[in-house]
Amino acid sequence: MTNNPAITGLILAGGRARRMDGQDKGLLPLEGKCLIEHGISRLTPQVQQLLISANRNIDIYSQYGYPVLQDQYGDYEGPLSGLLRAFQYTGGENTDTENTDNKPLLVIPCDAPLLPTTLANRLTESLVSTSRTAELWAAIPHDGTRLQPLFGLYMPAALPSLKKYLQSGQRKVETWATALPHTVVDFSDEKKQFMNINTENDLIEAKQWLPEK
Repeated sequence: MTNNPAITGLILAGGRARRMDGQDKGLLPLEGKCLIEHGISRLTPQVQQLLISANRNIDIYSQYGYPVLQDQYGDYEGPLSGLLRAFQYTGGENTDTENTDNKPLLVIPCDAPLLPTTLANRLTESLVSTSRTAELWAAIPHDGTRLQPLFGLYMPAALPSLKKYLQSGQRKVETWATALPHTVVDFSDEKKQFMNINTENDLIEAKQWLPEK
């Protein structure tokens, strides 16, 4: 798969990880690599540019060679705050950006080591084909059981809605995402690829599903 020139990737690593006793999940080891390294290796072939959203261990995340963005309106404000910061960085408000192309953002959490390698292509194809009849601001995968808005593709047109939503004090990702003009993309054939790491048992299970070296 070649890099998609129309997409910026965003890895969300700015959470508190309460269910993992506050550990920085992006830096947890899995088969010789940190969780975020698995995400980087699976996402970089799908996008042109990569950003990391983080609120601690900035020096460590910076060593991967990609811009590391901290939440602008206070730490640990949730994944949507990281998305807002990324939109601003890529030109949405032209704050401290070097990239003013204002590309769509493909978002993934840092604790998804099995990320679908077809994510960008399938979301983009659905967005393009559906947009022929309606203006859409997002493409969101569905794993066959639930919607996965933290693996979504979001257009820059969603920025004003995002700012307004956060300024109102709301933080729920799915509530905001599903209120956008969007298309839902069936990924039931890759359900396991959306697995998140929330417990030590999840790490053990993920190890079993990783491709053999």
